[in-house]
This record gives sequence, C-alpha cells and structure tokens, in this order.
Amino acid sequence: MSHVTLQGLVEDRSAEGDNLAVTWLFVALFSPQLVIGPFAGVLADRVDRKRVVVACYLGSALTAAGLATLTIVSDAPPLGAVYLLAFTLGATFSFIGPSAGALTVNAVTPEDVPSAISTQAAVQNVTRVAGPILAAAIIASGSFEVGFVGFTAATLIAAMLMRRVDVPAHDIVADDLGVFARMGVGFNHARERRPAVLGISTVGIASMFGVAHTALIPSFTSEVLGEPEGRFGLIVASTGVGAIVGALSVGYSKREASLSRGAAALGAYGVCLTGFALSNTLGLAIAFQVVLGFCYFMTMTTIQTLVQQVVADDMRGRVMSLFGIAWGGLVWVGTIILGLMADARGLDLGERTTLLLTAGLLMVYGTVVALVGRGMPTGQDYAD
Repeated sequence: MSHVTLQGLVEDRSAEGDNLAVTWLFVALFSPQLVIGPFAGVLADRVDRKRVVVACYLGSALTAAGLATLTIVSDAPPLGAVYLLAFTLGATFSFIGPSAGALTVNAVTPEDVPSAISTQAAVQNVTRVAGPILAAAIIASGSFEVGFVGFTAATLIAAMLMRRVDVPAHDIVADDLGVFARMGVGFNHARERRPAVLGISTVGIASMFGVAHTALIPSFTSEVLGEPEGRFGLIVASTGVGAIVGALSVGYSKREASLSRGAAALGAYGVCLTGFALSNTLGLAIAFQVVLGFCYFMTMTTIQTLVQQVVADDMRGRVMSLFGIAWGGLVWVGTIILGLMADARGLDLGERTTLLLTAGLLMVYGTVVALVGRGMPTGQDYAD
C-alpha cells in the first residue's frame, strides 16, 4: 500500500505523461539498497538478527508517519520532500532484508527451508494484492495520507509481533577482519558456490528489466489503455495474485530448487510481458499481469531458495545482501533506463515499444541461463 500510494502521489503531483517523475521515485526507494546492502549483510552476520528487524520496522513506521504528516499538512507536497522520505523508507528496507531472510532459515530445520521461504514469499504477496486494491481507492479519492497512516500502523504491529518471535541463535564466527574485508569474504563465498553467483546475477537482470517495468504501469494504464487515474493499482494488485501461486508452487513442489528452473521462469516472464505490452483493454492487461506475477515470483522464490540452501549459515547475511542488491538495488537502474526509453525527454519510444524490447531481452537471457544451469549443483549437493 505504501509503494502504490507513493506512486499515486507522485503521478498526481507531476505533469501528465511524465514517466521520469515516477522513475525518480523508484530511484529514491531502491537506490539505498546498492550502498547499504553490503553493510546490512555484515550486520546480519555479526549481531542479533531479530533486533535488526525490529529496529528497521520502527524506522519504517517513523518514516511513514512523516509521509502521512506531509500529505496532511499540504494538499500539494513538494516532490523533493516526497523523494527524500521515500529514500529514507528505502534505507530501512535495505537494512532489514539480509536479517529477515536469514531469520527465516534460522527458524526452521534444513529440510523445511524451501517451504519456509515460499510461505514467507506467499504471505508477502498477499499484501501485494490487498495493498494495491486499498491504494487504488485511496488514490482515486486523493486521500494519500490514509495509505501512509495505514502503513505506519502495520509496521508498528509487525515490530511488536517480531519481538515475540523466538528464533535460535545463529552461528557467529569470530574474526579480526574489518567491515570491508568481511564483505569481500562473503562475495568470495558466493563465487565459490557457483549456483549462488549465477542465481544472483539472474535476479539482477529480472529486477532491472522485470520489476522496473512497474514504473511504467501508471502511464501505460492512462496513455495506452485510456483508463482513469488510480486504475493502475488494480494491475499492480493482479501481480500479487499470480505471485502468491508462484511462490507457493515452489514450496509445495517435490522438485529441488535449481538455477535452470528459475531462469526458465524468467524466460516465460518475458513471453507474458510481450502479451501485456500488446494489451488494449484493462481486463486483458490484468490477465497477463496475473501470469507475470506467477512467473516473476517463481523465478525469485526458486533462486532465493537455491541461494539459501547452498551458502553456509555464518555467510548467509552477507550473501543474502548480494541477493538483496540484485533484487532491489538494481531496480532503480532499470527504471531510469526504461523511463528514458519511453519518455519524450529521452528516446521517446513510448510505453508499448519499451516494454516489448524489455520482454525480448528477458526471454533471451532466461533461455540462455536455463540451458547453462542444467546439471549445475543444487542445495542437496552442498549438504552432502
């Protein structure tokens, strides 16, 4: 709800058809991951991960309260202030990622890791359905502060619940290394576990050219589909419906998570993105977006499960910080590229052509990596 409400607020405050205004919002939200992610990974391996998660939830609540206050005080809040608070919100998300991901694994037995990760992803995606649906009504009414107040309350509740969770202590290996040296050790560990480094690279491509396409959804909805402002929230919500099914299908599947399966799902994502780009009605766009959500989270959950299984626990935070950088830290790079391709101040290709070119890239990349990944080790091979 927070992200979609932010998109609606920026869309409302910017000029009609201004793709770059929403692009800069994505830069503010996701660029902190690129810088903060490695430090967050070291932190997750050196301190109590639960405390990090609770502190980040409280930080998110404080930032969301700032956004609520800004929109209550002013009917036309300056975009600079919105971007600044969005950047702060992105910073808290960047710190929470490695610790939260590692906690999921620490809380269960090794054989339950795939189910735990997929269930976590499925629950997260329930919010990606309910949140945008609520946000669509908020955006249509212009009461943006309601969305931010709701997110403030949600994160405070999450912090209180997290404090009650009992998670076994994780392995902490004592060393005399500095922060940057520890980052290097984590990176080398990922390189040694080849499925991990190739999986992280695949996630990076998926984020840059898959997740980033959501920055064009508001303008695609209004300019190409001719729908009124706020309807783009329905398309975003439909992504979550497919994502829930995609995430759960990994957890309940009897097949092991593998790089080949994750990459093949990314190739299928490119096929569905082609259909979305060629849609001429809201109903057809929503239908394709449901399948896009399935393919995207099939990719992400499969690869996340694989990476979690092949790395050592004392390296988990640092390796998952690399996963976080690939997942969230590169989204803003993709939004800039796609925004400049589609916007009149860039190449002026328009939303449809930009999305079709992006879809082609994802299809080719996914197919190539799926072929390369055949026969590559899985988590069970490293456990043995």
